[in-house]
Amino acid sequence: MDVVSETPNSDGKYASSRRSIRRFYGTLLFVIAGLLVFVLPVEWRHYSDAYSDIRPLVSWMANFNADTSLYLFWLLALPFFWLCRLHLIDPEGSVTIQVESWLQRGRYRLRNTEPVDRISGWIMLCCVGLFGLLVSLWLGLQFGELPPAFHDEYSYLFQAETYLQGRLSNPRFESAPELFDQMHILNDSPGHFVSRYFPGTGLWMTPFVALGIVYTGYAIAQAIVCMLMFGIARDLGGNGVGLLSGLLCAVLPGVVVFSNLLLSHHPCLLGLGLFIWSYHRYAIGKMSRYAILAGIGLGFAMWCRPMTAFGIALPYAIHFLIRQWREFESWKQLTVNIAAMGGPILIALLLLLPYNLATTGNALVTPYQEYTQLHTPRHVYGFYNGDRGDSWIAEQATLGNELPVIEHYDNWAENLTPSLAWTNVISRLLMTGQMTIGILPALASVLFFCSIGHRDESLWWLIGAAALGLHVVHIPYWYDGIMHWHYVFESAPLVALMFARTLQLMAYNARIFNHHWLGIWWAGLAGIGLMIACTTIEPFWQSTAATGFSEVKFARSQHQEFNQILKQTIKEPAVVFMETDPENLHINFILNSPTLDDPVLRAHWMPNKYPVQELDKLFPTRNLYHIDLKTGVIRNLRSGPDTKN
Repeated sequence: MDVVSETPNSDGKYASSRRSIRRFYGTLLFVIAGLLVFVLPVEWRHYSDAYSDIRPLVSWMANFNADTSLYLFWLLALPFFWLCRLHLIDPEGSVTIQVESWLQRGRYRLRNTEPVDRISGWIMLCCVGLFGLLVSLWLGLQFGELPPAFHDEYSYLFQAETYLQGRLSNPRFESAPELFDQMHILNDSPGHFVSRYFPGTGLWMTPFVALGIVYTGYAIAQAIVCMLMFGIARDLGGNGVGLLSGLLCAVLPGVVVFSNLLLSHHPCLLGLGLFIWSYHRYAIGKMSRYAILAGIGLGFAMWCRPMTAFGIALPYAIHFLIRQWREFESWKQLTVNIAAMGGPILIALLLLLPYNLATTGNALVTPYQEYTQLHTPRHVYGFYNGDRGDSWIAEQATLGNELPVIEHYDNWAENLTPSLAWTNVISRLLMTGQMTIGILPALASVLFFCSIGHRDESLWWLIGAAALGLHVVHIPYWYDGIMHWHYVFESAPLVALMFARTLQLMAYNARIFNHHWLGIWWAGLAGIGLMIACTTIEPFWQSTAATGFSEVKFARSQHQEFNQILKQTIKEPAVVFMETDPENLHINFILNSPTLDDPVLRAHWMPNKYPVQELDKLFPTRNLYHIDLKTGVIRNLRSGPDTKN
C-alpha cells in the first residue's frame, strides 16, 4: 500500500523496491529536518539562557516552551523507536492480519471488490457522532447558564428570532430608530431591522431557538461534522483513517470550544462536510446524485460563510473542470454533469436575490455589504482597507451623505499592508496548529501529507489544497480573527484528516520495513499536542482549550453580570438608556429582540437629540432609566436616587 507494493512475493513478504524505500525514508528525513529547523533555534536559546542563569533549573522551567520543549525530547527518543524490534503481538498472527485488513477496508473506490460490511460502518459512524456530541455538551456544562459572548452571536440569534416570526426582516421603531441601533444589525431604512449576516446560520438555529435548546443545536452540528469527517476519511483511506479522523475532530480543542459559540462556523462546516464527502463519491463513482448533494452542501455553506466556502471549494472546482475536459464524452453528458453540480449552487445564489431585496431593498446588495458601507467602511475586504474606507467616507461627505459610522469600532481596523498580511498569515497558521493537534504535529502532518499523502488515492490532495485555499483567500483581510484564527477555523477538521492519513502511511509502511514502532512515535506527536492543548501543568504550560474557554467565559460572564444588575435594579416594563464606554470595543450591551417588545428594552443615550421630555412621549408606559457603563451609575429618569453598581 501507498509507497510499497501491495503484492507479497513467493515467501509471503511484501516487495519493497529501492525506489519505494528511498521515497519513504526520504520523506521521513524531510519531515524530521523540518521539525528540527523549527525546534532547535528556540530550544538553543532556551538552554543557553538556562545555562547562563544563576539558577539554571528555575530559568529552564520559567522559559519552558510548550510548542517546542517536549517535542525536543520526543525527537531525541526517535532513534530508540527506530531501533526497537520488540513485538508485543505476533505480527504474522491471524488476529493481527485480520485487524490490519479491517483497518484498510471501507474505501469507496474498492466497494465492489471488498466484502460488504455496512454494520461496522454504521456502528463507527454512530459512535463517532455520539462522542462528538458528548464532548461538546460536556464543555457546554462548564459554561452553565451564561448568555452568549460576542456581538456576532447576538446577531445570529436576532436572525433566528426573526425567522421564527415568519419573516425575513422586521419593522423598525420608526419614531426614533437610532435609539435601538445594535452591533451587526441593519437599522437604517424603514422596514429593514435585520441581521447583517447571510441566512444559513439563522436557518440552522431557528428550530433549536424555538425549542429553547440553541446550544444543543450546535452540539448536534458538532456531532454531524465529526460523522462527516469520518465518512470523508473512510471513503479515501478505510476504516482506521475514518475512525481516527472522526474521533480527532471530536476532541480538537478549538473545534470543541467553537461548538459552544453561536457563530456561523459549525453550520458552514455542515455544508462543507457534505460537499466534500459527496464530491469525492461523485469523482469516484460518477453518479449524479452525489454531484447534486455536493452542490446542495456548497450552496448551504455559501449561505453561512461565502468567502470560506469559496476558499475550500476552489481546488474542487478546478478539479471538476479539468475532469470534465479530460473525460469529455458528449455535450449532453457535460451538460448533465454541470447541471447536477452547479444547479443547486446557482439556485442558492438566486435565492439570495429576494433575500437581499427583503433585507436591504436592493436585490444586488447583501445586508453584509450594506452594513460595511454604512457603519464599518474601514473593515472592507482587501489591502489598504483603512485608506479605502477613509476615502469612501470622504467621498460620501462631498455628496452630502453623512455615514452613520460606528467610530470606535471602525477605527479599530488596522490598515492592511503586505507586512501586516504576512503577520496575520503566520498568526493564523500557528493558532491553527495550537487549536488542533499542536504546531509541530500539524507541521509534520502537512509535510508528510504533501510528500506522499496522495500516493494510492489522488483525491487526498484536494484535502490539503482546500485547507491552503481557505488560508489564501483570507490573506487580504486586516483582522487575524477571534482567538487569532477564526477566519480559517474550517481548516481544523482538515488537519485531523491529514494527520490520520499520515499516521496510516507511517504505521503501514514502517511495519513493512520492520520499523513498526515508528507508528507509535508518530502517534505520540499528536498525543503530546493534545495533552498540551487539554491539560494545564504549572509552570510549564497553560492548556490551549482552557485559554479559549476562559476568553469566552469572561465575555459571557460580563453579559451575565449586567443582566443581573438590570434584573435587580430595574422595574419592568422599562427602557434602559446606556451611555457606552468608548474604551470597551468588544462588549456592547444594547441587545434587543427583533420585535422590540421585551420587558426591558436597551437603547442608546442620546440626550442632545432625545431629551428626557421626548423620551417620556416615546415610551409613556415604560419606566425610564439611564446607566453610565463606565461608572456603573444607574438613575431613574423620572424619579428616585442614583444607584451605583
